[in-house]
Amino acid sequence: MNETRTFREEGLGGPSRPPLGEELLPPVEQPSARFIVQLFVVPALIVMAIVGVWVSLSWLVRSTTIGPEKLIEGVESGPSVARWQRASELADMLHNKRYADLKRDHAAASHLARVLDREIDDSKDGNDGQEAATLRYFLTRALGEFEVPEGTDTLLRAAETKRSPNDELVRHGAIEALATRAYDLQQLDPPEQLASSEAEATLIRLSGDTDSTIRSSATYALGQLGTPEAIKRLETLVNDPDADTRYNAAIALAHRGNTKSAETLAEMLDVTELSKPERNSDDNNANLKSAVIVASALDASHALARQNPDADLSVVTKAVEQFSKTDPHQLEAANIPSRLVSDADHLLHLLQAK
Repeated sequence: MNETRTFREEGLGGPSRPPLGEELLPPVEQPSARFIVQLFVVPALIVMAIVGVWVSLSWLVRSTTIGPEKLIEGVESGPSVARWQRASELADMLHNKRYADLKRDHAAASHLARVLDREIDDSKDGNDGQEAATLRYFLTRALGEFEVPEGTDTLLRAAETKRSPNDELVRHGAIEALATRAYDLQQLDPPEQLASSEAEATLIRLSGDTDSTIRSSATYALGQLGTPEAIKRLETLVNDPDADTRYNAAIALAHRGNTKSAETLAEMLDVTELSKPERNSDDNNANLKSAVIVASALDASHALARQNPDADLSVVTKAVEQFSKTDPHQLEAANIPSRLVSDADHLLHLLQAK
């Protein structure tokens, strides 16, 4: 506003000259208390308010989040729905690295094992329902995450308890839990084995179950167990009538360099076989399953070649070569992504270079 000021405004009768620079500036005044408040205090209060809200929300989240101890207490008593929900939350919580110490908590594992044992006992004589079975399933899942001996025998008991159709879900959960526990223990430093004298014998029995899905799960668990007797059993299961069972056996053997997996690995790469409608007629995940089979076979074949470089893998090499030449329309019909052909080409170079 001062830029339009003329010399006449500086004082009547003054000399005729343009105003100087300092005359164009407003007079220097001491800042008022109101100005200081607006400039410093108000922004500081806003920042403090934001920080206060953040701290309050953080406290609220921490105060409403149920810790593992409370979850275990909730699993032991309360309404059936709430109990299996707590067991599910606990199983998911054990995946979080924040609770890594809990996975090594002997007392917590023992506590859960006692709850599962009691639930198995209470389900006798038809005194069972879907919610109770769901609770037992999530209890097996949670127990499988522990890296301690406690609870293994209870999981074995759950895997072999077969009194009603509801037990099937629990049996699968228990076998998968045993496989998870066997794998996780071997990843420790130093590696540990599944501490149970009955684990090997139980899983071998289960691998001969009349239910093919139980056989498949038990075969996978034997692969994670990896004991000499388990490997011996896998060498038989690689010829099982059930495709998923022999596929699990072949993958486990291949990762240990065992050439008895070769024929089944070649079968897993046969797109014509995977394209048959009856192959996945009862499978709700058929669109994904064929791709998983092929990807697993390629990975296992690579592991076999790496673990046993002197072995005759001509059967596998031929199967990989044929797969790499598969017509794109045939791949689409079998729900197999074309990118797996590139993986097969890469593997083929390695196999042919042997």
